[in-house]
Amino acid sequence: MPENSARSSLFNRLSGGVTASGKTEVYLQVIQHCLDLGREAIILVPEISLTPQTCENFRRRFGDQVSVLHSSLSDGERFDEWTRINEGRSRIAVGARSALFAPFRALGLIVVDEEHEGSYKQEESPRYHARDVAVVRGKLEKATVVLGTATPSLESYYNCQVGRYRLLEMPERVENYRLPTVEIIDMAQEAALAGKAQLFSKRLRELVQDRLRRAEQIILFLNRRGYATQLICPDCGFVATCDNCSVSYTYHRQAGLLLCHLCGAQLAAPAKCPGCGKDGIRYTGVGTEKIEAAARAVFPQAAIARMDSDTMTGKDSYRVVLDAFRAGRIDILIGTQMIAKGLDFPNVTLVGIIQADSGLYLPDFRSGERTFQLITQVSGRAGRGEVDGHVILQTYTPYHFALQTAIRHDFTAFYAEEFPSRQALAFPPCTHMVIVHFRSTEFELARQAAEEFAAETTPLLPEGTQVIGPMPAPLAKIKTFHRFQLLLRGEKILAIIRILRPRTVGRKPPKNVDIHVDVDPRSLL
Repeated sequence: MPENSARSSLFNRLSGGVTASGKTEVYLQVIQHCLDLGREAIILVPEISLTPQTCENFRRRFGDQVSVLHSSLSDGERFDEWTRINEGRSRIAVGARSALFAPFRALGLIVVDEEHEGSYKQEESPRYHARDVAVVRGKLEKATVVLGTATPSLESYYNCQVGRYRLLEMPERVENYRLPTVEIIDMAQEAALAGKAQLFSKRLRELVQDRLRRAEQIILFLNRRGYATQLICPDCGFVATCDNCSVSYTYHRQAGLLLCHLCGAQLAAPAKCPGCGKDGIRYTGVGTEKIEAAARAVFPQAAIARMDSDTMTGKDSYRVVLDAFRAGRIDILIGTQMIAKGLDFPNVTLVGIIQADSGLYLPDFRSGERTFQLITQVSGRAGRGEVDGHVILQTYTPYHFALQTAIRHDFTAFYAEEFPSRQALAFPPCTHMVIVHFRSTEFELARQAAEEFAAETTPLLPEGTQVIGPMPAPLAKIKTFHRFQLLLRGEKILAIIRILRPRTVGRKPPKNVDIHVDVDPRSLL
């Protein structure tokens, strides 16, 4: 970051590097250069769980110049850190997306680590994407913005292709460590050979036992919490679904509860079918709680811990488990996406990805992109030390291009496969997208409001704007609210916003109906 660029112009840089390529060291060095110029720096990380480890790296290098800002702080702690920054006693802020608004007066650098992460998008009002706002704040304050990731979002990579951003690539791991070897296991064949569906393939069981004998550590990843995803009666077909939401309950065996992961509703798990009263109810599907139980049965000699939102309930829960894992007191760590990124444990030599295709067929155009990113990130936890890493990827769809490119750690090939379909269908990053959401506790009120809004607004939209809907949202009911949406796609995003703003901001919505606008949404669900 040359001195004149730090003071007078903006450079948006996308740092694309494989996992363990040394991006953190690049951040540390560019921050030091920023401080030497008398400027200040903000470092954004996507997950609170990553903050302690990240802060440890930065505090080791920069001491008490570092402030930590995230939502787990108490009001008093947040006030103290905010005051230190405001008074100039702290020159570096590290934290989740809210850290972007730290009151620095001489900001010279913003680093957005894992820029592709969906958690940078705030889903409640005010709806903003921290990565995009970082670029805007950098432009306003003439600061350099660095977006770092091993798996770029298609939006950021597209911006590099068209010249808006500068791409800096780091294709090799530090110390010449090799990328892990990845094997795909076809679980349909495993089930055929065993006569029933399997949680752990034969190959994964063999490799786990081998790593345990060698006192090496293992990560087992499944991006779904709970024990089973559905209660179903094979006699009458009853499925336990949430009255408040259009989803089925998830069974949590340890708590003995059926939980809705959308609204938090819970019921005691029944002993008999609530529909027909028979005893033969079944719990189907797999979550991390079932994986933990199965692992304890198959590998009784191993010390096992689980990290998901069910177990990480205390303020220090992340630190306690990760410290124990780092110290070698845990052999197998099981978890959801909170263990998929940012963790650096040199003794982890094996990663098992359970049901790698579980997110591929969600009704969302980014499902393939998210699957590629998640698999690449969690695979990158293996082989970060002197021993080569190995990854077992279990799937029922082994030939999907998102999986095939992920096992080669080849984002360029994934982009080349994914981008033409986005372009043909006019999806981002080729265009912008806006969703107008309508919700009401009464289905008919939500439907009527959506249709009236669409009839009034559609004729005013810029030429070339695609209008889809209004229609029920894929998740048609959440927390007792029926949901409709109007989807708009087009290149003239500012013109679209100018049409929508006076019709949604400061204008009283129909009675008992909520209306809100989401610009460039991260999900269609």
